[in-house]
Amino acid sequence: MSVLAPLAPLRAHAGRRLTEGLDDATIARLAVSHPDLQQAIHAAAAEYALVRDDAADLLDLDEEAQIGAVQEGFINFYADDAVTPYVALAARGPWVVTLKGAVLYDAGGYGMLGFGHTPAAVLEAMARPQVMANVMTPSLAQRRLDRALRAEIGHSRGGCPFARFMCLNSGSEAVGLAARIVDTNAKLHTDPGARHAGATIKRLVVKGSFHGRTDRPGLYSDSSRKTYTKYLASYRDEDSVIAIAPYDVAALQRAFDEAARNHWFIEAVFLEPVMGEGDPGRALPAEFYAAARALTCTHGSLLLVDSIQAGLRAHGVLSVVDYPGFEQLDPPDLETYSKALNAAQYPLSVLAVTEHAAQVYRKGTYGNTMTTNPRALDVACATLALFTPQVRDNIRIRGAQAIAKLEALQSELGGLITKVQGTGLLFSCELAPQFKCYGAGSTEEWLRHRGVNVIHGGENSLRFTPHFAMDEDELDLLVGLIARALKEGPRQLQAEAA
Repeated sequence: MSVLAPLAPLRAHAGRRLTEGLDDATIARLAVSHPDLQQAIHAAAAEYALVRDDAADLLDLDEEAQIGAVQEGFINFYADDAVTPYVALAARGPWVVTLKGAVLYDAGGYGMLGFGHTPAAVLEAMARPQVMANVMTPSLAQRRLDRALRAEIGHSRGGCPFARFMCLNSGSEAVGLAARIVDTNAKLHTDPGARHAGATIKRLVVKGSFHGRTDRPGLYSDSSRKTYTKYLASYRDEDSVIAIAPYDVAALQRAFDEAARNHWFIEAVFLEPVMGEGDPGRALPAEFYAAARALTCTHGSLLLVDSIQAGLRAHGVLSVVDYPGFEQLDPPDLETYSKALNAAQYPLSVLAVTEHAAQVYRKGTYGNTMTTNPRALDVACATLALFTPQVRDNIRIRGAQAIAKLEALQSELGGLITKVQGTGLLFSCELAPQFKCYGAGSTEEWLRHRGVNVIHGGENSLRFTPHFAMDEDELDLLVGLIARALKEGPRQLQAEAA
């Protein structure tokens, strides 16, 4: 039987497709060496059999109508023309099968797709019966994760430099808790009689930074600031954030000098070890980090490194303290992890704190019903256990290979790609102005329609965050479709004319 035969019932339904997916010859070729692709196809057939009766009113609709029907009761956070142009039915590894029977390679996955859509070991850990509890109730799972984190963080430098861990749900919430500790520290420094008594509170980030969308993390997120200023009353007179050119040490020093002259207290510096949104794949230089660490220590500020997007993905290590060139540098006061650590299966984020930051925290200033629940912790332990030396090596090797192949494509296309950058398996290519990166009539849309799920980032970049076991055949598939998109796909003038 053909590897594609199980998809025949899905494809037999009426209704116009938006997403054709990968061509059948490519699917058949890759299925020979990618068993998870075969598994995804069989899983889709099985899922179709289960939902066929319940979804009977959907199956013959146009794909656009299917999307509208399943999301009718929800407000989508994203622009209407940025919504994925299919209804996902099943997935295994990086392969997704749609309700219309199309097959896609997922190189987006919101940055969470480290071990694919359905990592067996993680799902097994998540399915175990557990006591319903949070951090108020002592649990053996807490001990397991504490040991696993300490074994991972600082493994290149002789030990973990963090004293305590705090677990939450979303990555933005971990940054929110870090900001609460920062807020506490700011009060200690600006209360009457303190070193910076009466000082105006300021915050420092680099332009293009992203640290989440909730409350205080949103305030620190320069990449989304324009939208918040446009729509939110609380931003009308908000001028507390100092945004400097990325990784300009002189600008950093000037900001702290200005703070001293104006009686400002810079409560914290927030940094990403690798930018995930504003300029995807751009790495934090050790020199800039060291300067930020020294200035925050001198000023009494706290330094946060937000590793939610880059953790595990950038260099095959969880923490910035193990990045090449950072092993001898003092750790940040606070570091956050989430996306790859929870394997995209169960909401979990971790805030690591030094002894100093742990002492700043005050009981009663934060809480969450689901914090540190045993199921979430076992998911993280299972994920960390999958991180073999081979996986770490593949992240580094495949990431370097991706940059090399995209740079070769950049040379071949003569100006259609304006920048290629990346760190490990977080990489991007910036497109020339004649290309619309996302939305209707965009390169992102063209790629999705033809079998690669990608999520844009930056001003006009395609951002890629593939799974950690990506092989060279998959990388060639990705680069080949990018080449086709830029040669055959829409250009800005065409999109505007339409």
